[in-house]
Amino acid sequence: MKVVCTQCRAKFEIQEKNLPDKPFQVNCPKCRFGMMVKPPPKATPTLRGAPKSMQANQDAIMQLVALLTGQTTRSADGSTGSLANWQRRQTLLCLADPAQAQQVLDKLDHQTYAPTVCTEAAKAIELMRDSQVDMVLLDPQFDSANQGGIAVLRHVNSLPPKYRRRTYLVLVSPQVKTLDTYMAFLNGVNLTINTTDIETINQILERSIRDFNELYRGYNTAAGLNPF
Repeated sequence: MKVVCTQCRAKFEIQEKNLPDKPFQVNCPKCRFGMMVKPPPKATPTLRGAPKSMQANQDAIMQLVALLTGQTTRSADGSTGSLANWQRRQTLLCLADPAQAQQVLDKLDHQTYAPTVCTEAAKAIELMRDSQVDMVLLDPQFDSANQGGIAVLRHVNSLPPKYRRRTYLVLVSPQVKTLDTYMAFLNGVNLTINTTDIETINQILERSIRDFNELYRGYNTAAGLNPF
């Protein structure tokens, strides 16, 4: 399926096999503008000569098979569907310690997040400029030779407000307390995580994002935006 960004007119393509059945939001990989996309109608397979009752149950049977084979995921509203790579939260790991980056990779839920490990601030910023990045896990000591932690922090916080609100910035450090909203505000980030709490990173992210969506629920509704 070919998509044209309504903001910058950039063209990009989404594989039809990964498309959900209902309209969905996608961010332009060039300018990061969020827009609603309506997938083309899909032909529904039918069983020729089968009784109507069997045809009515066909979708339920197909969903059950997909669930049993692990090919679907359950969304917040209870619906099921394939979770393609572009539907996961694109996440940059800008961490100074390679062992810590590996620990985050091991613990992070790859059904929800698509992580990319960065070792240089310049590369991380390039990725944010060239493609959609939903979340950044940042160590203040990242790429310290080039003051990478400061560079990435400044880049994210210099984004226009509509893009900054769609980029979740997480400060990971032994010097901060997990879920410290005051420290997060002082550092210009959305969330703080102490390195000793990486074992429970998925639960921490889930709680923080839930609170964030609740905070911006009125704005998102008025602007016609999906929750983060």
